[in-house]
Amino acid sequence: MTYSELKTAVANYLNRSDLDSMMDTFIQQTEAVLNRKLRTKDMVKRATATADAQYLTLPTDWLEAINVEITANNFSPLMQMSIESLDVYRKKNNNSTGQPVYYALVDDTMELCPTPDGSYELQLTYFSKVSALSSSNTSNFVSTSYPDVYLYGCLRTASIYLMEDDRAAGFTNLFDKALEEMRLEQERAAFGKGSMIPRRRTYGRTQKQVVYWGNN
Repeated sequence: MTYSELKTAVANYLNRSDLDSMMDTFIQQTEAVLNRKLRTKDMVKRATATADAQYLTLPTDWLEAINVEITANNFSPLMQMSIESLDVYRKKNNNSTGQPVYYALVDDTMELCPTPDGSYELQLTYFSKVSALSSSNTSNFVSTSYPDVYLYGCLRTASIYLMEDDRAAGFTNLFDKALEEMRLEQERAAFGKGSMIPRRRTYGRTQKQVVYWGNN
């Protein structure tokens, strides 16, 4: 389902022709829910960056880290810390410079510790935001493979906007069901006959376990 097809379908389901100015809002609010709730294989991206300062700007579509590693010379993975633990480590080591060993996420940046004493090539593996639908970006993996997720999400939001509580409740149930079925299908496709490899331990503030994919 494309961007224009989605807007047409929402209008048809609601039997309303006066909501065109709100369609982008319905779509954006649905995408906000997707970005909060989904962490699937089609959201995994890799990016490279050169780290030569204490702070590194994250990709604009960044949601959550999976793995960070120095790729030049000897392979060296970086471990995630909380901001507080990173500050304790930095103070304990007299704020020395060197090859980064740890990182913490601060706003839209990654803080590296120790502060790099040169330039280091990093590979960032992360969960990215669902690419937003628009007139210039007419489809994404959700709208192509799981169009009902977008449709029910937009109908849910539109019904809330129209203060139609009964319809909003019904579309919410359909949206949640479609979202869960999508998540399970993505999980099966991601792991297949392989095994889940737990993400390595993080330090500092307790964080939820995240898994990534690979065959043993």
